[in-house]
Amino acid sequence: MQNRLSPAFNSRRTMNDRTDNQISAADHDMLPIEAEGQPAYPVMPAYPPQPSLARTFLRGIGWIILSAMILSAIVLSFGWWTLNNAARDILNLDTETTIISGAPVIESIKRVNKQIFVEHYNVVDIDYSQAPEGWLSVLPIEQSFVVLLRGRVPAGFDLSQISEDDLWISSDGTKVQLLLPPPTIFRENVNVDFEQSRILIQRDTCPNFLCEETVQAYKNEIIPQGRDLLIQASLKNGIFTQVTESGTLYYENFLRSLGFEEVRVLVKDSNE
Repeated sequence: MQNRLSPAFNSRRTMNDRTDNQISAADHDMLPIEAEGQPAYPVMPAYPPQPSLARTFLRGIGWIILSAMILSAIVLSFGWWTLNNAARDILNLDTETTIISGAPVIESIKRVNKQIFVEHYNVVDIDYSQAPEGWLSVLPIEQSFVVLLRGRVPAGFDLSQISEDDLWISSDGTKVQLLLPPPTIFRENVNVDFEQSRILIQRDTCPNFLCEETVQAYKNEIIPQGRDLLIQASLKNGIFTQVTESGTLYYENFLRSLGFEEVRVLVKDSNE
């Protein structure tokens, strides 16, 4: 029995039986064409090799060790610097001493010119009277005033009395002692507050040729007497004690600002 194959089957078989060198030009047209510089089929991109887990771990350990060494070096350097400074302060390795003269310190104190530390505002009453003398005293003529006087009394230290003998400085320049003059009231600066002062009682039956005029009596007699009473009131209220306390505290802080570590300020007694 003769086998009959279809034309298509015979064609496929014929193509399979041909070698590569026997492919016809028509068959060659059916093959994929390579572009210049490119493969006939798509090529997968090449990825760099991934480091192993062990290598990553060892690299991390190395960075940790390096960081620890740098930190240790910083800590050791700081510790050595601190220990060196502490030893120098304790053992006093510096053999040089600083000798400070008292003249610049006294000059600084006078340049600041802090003299007035306390000011009192006092109120006093003045009873002033004037009458003719001699046989005219039997006559009922008199000039009298009762004045309520107000004024300010400043007190402090007279810095012109300070000299280098009142200042002691240690050889290393860390300790100082200052001896201030006695507290004083600046009498010339006692200020009468005329706006707040009042004449409470005024009686004047004395003619001007026998007694002073009212204005002259007020200027020459009442005001000087009033200043004395204002000063006496401040002394009674302890103005010198307040000056001593305020002045001591002020000059202690002032001397510390100049760099002294131990400061002592004394005040001379007013009886010296």
